[in-house]
Amino acid sequence: MPTPAGMVLLLAAASAAQTSGSAVCASCHRAIYDSYRTTPMARSARKLDAGTVPERFDRASFTHASSGYRYRVVVRDSGYILDFDDGKLAASKRLAYAVGSGVRAFSYLIADDGFLFEAPVAYYTATKSWGLAPGYSGYNYPFLTRPIVPGCLSCHASGLQVEPQTLNRYASLPFLEDGVSCERCHGDGGPHVASGQPIVNPAKLPAENRDSICAQCHLTGDVRVMRPGSDWRTFQPGGRLSDSQTVFVRSGKAGGMAVTGHVENLALSACKRVSGDKMWCGSCHDPHRVPTPAEAPAWFRARCLTCHAEKDCGATQQARARAKDDCAGCHMPKAPASDAEHVVFTDHSIPRRPLRRSTPAASGDLVTFDGKPASARDLALAYAIAALGKPDAAAKTRARTLLEQAAKAEPNDREVLVSLAEIYRNDSQGERAQPLYERVLAIDPGDLTALVGLGGVRMEHGEYAQAIRLWTTALAKNSGLELVRLNLSLAQWKVGDRTGAEQNLRKALELNPAFAPARETLNRISR
Repeated sequence: MPTPAGMVLLLAAASAAQTSGSAVCASCHRAIYDSYRTTPMARSARKLDAGTVPERFDRASFTHASSGYRYRVVVRDSGYILDFDDGKLAASKRLAYAVGSGVRAFSYLIADDGFLFEAPVAYYTATKSWGLAPGYSGYNYPFLTRPIVPGCLSCHASGLQVEPQTLNRYASLPFLEDGVSCERCHGDGGPHVASGQPIVNPAKLPAENRDSICAQCHLTGDVRVMRPGSDWRTFQPGGRLSDSQTVFVRSGKAGGMAVTGHVENLALSACKRVSGDKMWCGSCHDPHRVPTPAEAPAWFRARCLTCHAEKDCGATQQARARAKDDCAGCHMPKAPASDAEHVVFTDHSIPRRPLRRSTPAASGDLVTFDGKPASARDLALAYAIAALGKPDAAAKTRARTLLEQAAKAEPNDREVLVSLAEIYRNDSQGERAQPLYERVLAIDPGDLTALVGLGGVRMEHGEYAQAIRLWTTALAKNSGLELVRLNLSLAQWKVGDRTGAEQNLRKALELNPAFAPARETLNRISR
């Protein structure tokens, strides 16, 4: 689930402004358009149907040992179906969309009344097999209600059709383009098409603005914090990513391979440190074309030779011949990603010799990726996000101290207030959290985290009617809040609304048949 600050900022008020669509570019740029359509970026999302099936299903069954659940994905009823059972409960879910190009993996989305959730399974191309999706191995039941928020989906699909004032509800057609559109790199095409106004050419921008276009999706860092008033739509090509968000990394981090850590990895390379602004993603990659496997060694070698001489290679002629003069094969080897099982990515740190990598420890101070000073507010939120759900008492204490200072300096900053309220409530200090939640809702009556948190405080005080009102509003923004729906049913039961309680519990089981607390509570209430 998103962090408190992230949840606030990902609530969408409207669809993305860029709506011209890539197809209009084809009338003048047909060759580039046709070439780009074959790239992984252009096909990184799709609606699932039985007509187009790139996956294999001979290894589509697996068992999650720690939970005892067996998963299986099949094509039936004109679509993709996820079956799961633990010997006692057997249930199914239809998978609605795939996310990812399939170069390394596909993830899958479940749709329910317009709300989109991530499925707990993924297809891994290298092994041609199915397994748990990244981040799901720690659950002891099939977790089916992780929300798909616009800030994540926008890196895979374009023209998002987000329902206003919800976290993860979309129109019947959630996105207009099945991938990264031309406008994601070149800006809104409307004025260019209408009157010939210049469109953004990333290669001609100042270095920071140029690099921001790639970094919007290929730089995750350890924590991202949105600037006040910014959200997933704020950054536009031509601008600076740092104007809308601050990306934090751990000082002294050893540079583990992350799925979307290419920019961070490249910054560690000697090539980038020596070349400075001259080197960027476009130095080696043509975004409109991906070389075939047969072409790739010579393609990337040619780019290396724009800076390096052949004599710079210390390998023997025999070794180079065996390696087919593949510079990238030796100096940018494939390595496992630290944040996804069964997946390897190209090592953009360009080591002189292959490195033995391990997952970096989550230690060290948080510092900005670009080296610019962070505001006290952004630093406080970064530590709050990093400390969320962690047992590290020192980290929580540091986050709390920084947030308290930030709240004094900016008493109307809702992200700061709601993050501090969450820390208080998680420390069983509901009396300190309550006024902060109330202040947040006075600023923004639709703040999802405050609605959920204040509802919990009201419930603890026996104020069931108020809790019901707050939680009902919250579930309209994200229907998959399992514990909220469970607690809402208990509050309804307390006030004598047995019918409402049963309806909510049945809805919880419709969303996730494996959510045992809802089934147990429904049985108890029904008796």
